[in-house]
Order: sequence, then structure tokens, then C-alpha cells
Amino acid sequence: MPNSPQLDWPSGRTNDEALVSLPSNIAQTRPNTPLAEAAFSHAPRLLLLGLAVISLAGVAFALWLRGVPAGIPDPRLWFNAFFVLFARNEPLGLGLVALFSIASALIFFRKRSLGAVASFDRILNSRWFLPVLLVGVFLICAVGTQIVCHNYALTADENLADFQAKIFLHGTLQARVPDQWLPLLRNLKPTFVAYHPATQSWNSQYLPVFAAMRAIFQSVGLQALLNPLIAAVSVLALYGTARNIWPEKDENALIAAALLGSSSQVLIMAMTSYAMPAHLALNTVWLWLYSRPNERKFYLAPIVGIFAIGLHQPIVHALFATPFLVRLPLQRKWRPTIVFALIYLVGCAIWFSWSRMFQGEGGGGVASIFRLLNPRMAIIQPMNLLLIIGWASLATPLLATLGARRFFRLPPILQDAALSFLLTFGFYYFFYLDQAHGWGYRYVHGSLCCLILVAVAGWDQLVKCVGERTAKSFLGVGLAASLLIQLPLRSMEAESFIRPYARTAAVMHAVPADMVLFDPFDGWYSADLLRNDPYLEERPLVAVRLGLNPEAVAVLRTAGKLQVIDRPAMTRLGLHTARFNDFENDPFALGRGL
Repeated sequence: MPNSPQLDWPSGRTNDEALVSLPSNIAQTRPNTPLAEAAFSHAPRLLLLGLAVISLAGVAFALWLRGVPAGIPDPRLWFNAFFVLFARNEPLGLGLVALFSIASALIFFRKRSLGAVASFDRILNSRWFLPVLLVGVFLICAVGTQIVCHNYALTADENLADFQAKIFLHGTLQARVPDQWLPLLRNLKPTFVAYHPATQSWNSQYLPVFAAMRAIFQSVGLQALLNPLIAAVSVLALYGTARNIWPEKDENALIAAALLGSSSQVLIMAMTSYAMPAHLALNTVWLWLYSRPNERKFYLAPIVGIFAIGLHQPIVHALFATPFLVRLPLQRKWRPTIVFALIYLVGCAIWFSWSRMFQGEGGGGVASIFRLLNPRMAIIQPMNLLLIIGWASLATPLLATLGARRFFRLPPILQDAALSFLLTFGFYYFFYLDQAHGWGYRYVHGSLCCLILVAVAGWDQLVKCVGERTAKSFLGVGLAASLLIQLPLRSMEAESFIRPYARTAAVMHAVPADMVLFDPFDGWYSADLLRNDPYLEERPLVAVRLGLNPEAVAVLRTAGKLQVIDRPAMTRLGLHTARFNDFENDPFALGRGL
């Protein structure tokens, strides 16, 4: 195989080109001694076996977790969804990764491999591959929004975007709470809504760009198509980025698009209403612009970055972009350094002002759950790493490991991509909370494009280790298994979890009453069922029965017809309502104090 090519600049080299150009001496050739060559060619097999061992350890941990209170859906444990989902889903998910890794080590990377999958080679090099992939990603996510996620915003994070979108569609930035409901406000207020007593109004405590995007689609009744569309945009932008990095290897760009487009995490998260798919899309578009520093569009990157910061939480783009931005002054690229700094400073000032105005009382943002010393992450972060492995396209873990092993031989933009992903992952060692719900590890979702680029660098290494025919056999089977086995498995896991909550919410909002009351301690993780429209106009209103003071009781007496959703009703609707006697013996003590 030829060495990785230099980027083909149209009018000679400029100082900015060093951001993405490939040093001429980085190509690692096959060792020419028999012992070194054997070790070189056997590296993929050893890494696959190592991935299998790690995955099987995760399976064992998940099975153990099923037998302790931290992994049991007891309604008194409000904050253990992360552990319950891991215990429920990962034995099969990680078991599939282990099975694929062992089978690949035994079949594809033996001395005599099966050879190329000719049909895959033809498909990959077809001019229709990318358009079909993009349409497929969109259709899978659009259909999955209805079938897998029941077109239901499961979590408060998802609901808040539509809550704020409705406010925007009324032509305002906040919704005023009617006087009659003020005594009952804490019982009616959805999670993460910020209330402002001075103006008697409320709004989402998150930054507004994603809600504005939802509002545009909501205005024509197509909000369910937003995340499927931006998932396809992410794949297309990553293809363009890889083309910029490997201009003479169109195949590398197609592989990057295929790895991202076959990721169960990417596809299922795009079936939800989370903001994370939008983070991935804007970050990948940013990287596409950044990867051509000798073109004018390079200077559009910080403008995209301002929108990315304002999507919902600023930290997502900040972690993603930091290594790339630090590279500019390190390489003495003073003009882009100044331009980027000025644009980002203006954008950050805008969003800081927005947060000061609209975050509300008690809204501490990211800093409120940041801890310098966090012993719990010694357990949680290895689980998060297993989620990254278990929800990625099946070929990605090996390829990313191969790419990361060559970190110091990678071109600067790929080194920065690796650092971007590691910085994002490492930052959450200092978070006090786990991600709770989520499909895959959603906190790193915005930097998955970086992981895939490192994996494509690993693809070049794999080809050198085992040859192009064997490498394509491995990749083709990995992509097919990801779409035909892993994705249906993960979809069933997500659907089975979402279904009872979607059903319960539908029943609550269809009851012929003026108000529905429920106790979130009756059903496990049911607090996010508390949701109302921002103007409290739609009936029935939904309220929790906790902490009702005399003023609130007086309001309830005049509220009209009331309907209580009690524990037996929640049980019939499929929610977990059973309480376990060994609650006090939780070995993790993770259910309280979070």
C-alpha cells in the first residue's frame, strides 16, 4: 500500500496547511524481519482478543449488577436508571461484541484468511453508496422514531426542547404562569424548567438553539424528522471531512461515513428528541470547515461553533473544539487564532448573558454537578467505556485502537481528533452524576466524529497489517452485523424501556379530567412524566401529589375534575412499582444522595 498522501492544495502550500497535512515520514511500513513481521501482522488478533476479554468482563459485571439493588428498578431509587439499563441491556450487547471479536480473530486474521468479500468491495466503490447510506440513515431513524421511541420524549432533557419550542412559536422567550396556578407551581413544573418569580414566568434552563431548531420543524408538524435529518447531515459532513484529510483516498471517506452511519448509538439517539445528535452534526460540520484551512470557508467554523455552544449545554462543543483551537497558536497561525478568538468571545458573551437572564433560581448549570474528587467515577467511567464499545459499529473498536496506537505518527488534525475524544471522555471523571437514561454513552456523542476519524487512521494500519482483502472482509462483515444484528437488538432494548412510559404518558394526557395527579414514588423513574404545556392551557394538567401545602390543596378543590394515577394503575401500564426488602443492603449505596 502507498504511503498516506499529502493534501492536494490548489495553489501551493500555505502556513495554515500544516493543520491537516501529513508529514512525509509518518507512514509505517511492514517490518522486514520475520519476527517483527509476525508481531506486526498478529497485532489485530491480539487486540480483538483483548476487546473480547474486556467485553466479557462487562457482561459478568452487568449480570452481577442484576442481583443487587443498584441494578433493580425499585421506585424508591430515583437515580439508578443508568445501572438498571446497563444490567438489563449490556449482557447481550457486549456479548455480541465479544462474539464478533473472537470470531474475527479466529476467521479473518489467521495466516490463511477467507479473502475479500467481493460484493462488499463493489458496494463500497459504487457511486450510489453514499447517497443510499444517507437516505438509509434518515429512513432508519425516521421509522425508528415512531416504532422504537413511540414518538415520545422519554426524558426531561428531551421534553424541554419541545417545551421551549412552543414558547418560541408564541413569539416570546418566556411563558407567563397564570395567577391561579401559582400556589401549585412546584407540583406542575416539569423537570429542568427555570421559574422566574420577578416576572412570574418560566422557560427551559438550557441554551436555546436546539429548541429553536425544534420550533422550526414543530411549526409544520415535522419535529419528529429533525434528528433523523441531522443524523444524515452528520454522516455527510464526516464524509466531507475525511475527503479533506485523505483527498486521494475516497475509500477512506466512504468508510468513515459507513462506520458512523452504522453505529447503533448514532442511529438510536437520532430516533430520540435529545440535543446530542445536533451536537454531533454541528461539531462535524465545524470539523469539515476546519479541515480546509486554505479556503475561505475555514473561517466559518467559529460561527458554526457559536451555534454549537448555544445548542443546549456549552460544555459539549467546548470540549470538542479545544484541542483544535489550541493547535492554532501552537503552530503560530496568528490570523486564524485572532479571528477564531474574537468570534468565540462574542458568542460566549451572548450565551453567558442568555444564561444569566434565563437560567432561573437554583440553576447551577454544569458547575452544579462538577466535583474535583469523585470516587464514584472509578465505577461509572469503566461502564461508560464499555458503553462506547458496545454501541459502536462492530468494527470501530478495533480500528480506533489501531489508530490510537499510532498517535505520535498521525497528522496534527488526527492527533487533535484523538485528544478531543479523550478530553470529552476524561472530563466526565469530574461529574458527580452518571448519564441516567441514554443509548450508548451520550455524553461523548458530540465527539463521535473524532473517534471515527481515528478509526479510519486505524483502517490504513489494518490494511498494512493483514492486507486489503482481509481487512475488507472484516469491515464488510462488521458493517453488515452492525445493521442486521446489533441495531435490531439495541432497538428492541430501547423500545422495551420506552414503551411503558410512552403508554403511561398517553393515558395521563387522554384522561377526561381537568387534572391528573400521581406520586413519582409509586412508579420507578416516573418523575419525568410530569410535563405540561408552557401556558398551562392543555387539559388535563399533570401534577405530582408530593408536598401539597394548604394553598395548593385549596387550588385543587377548585381545579375541576381530578383523576389520580395510583400504584396499581402504574403497574397495569407496565411501570416498575415493586419494592424490594433488601433496599438497605445496596452494596453501591448509589440510590441515595445523588
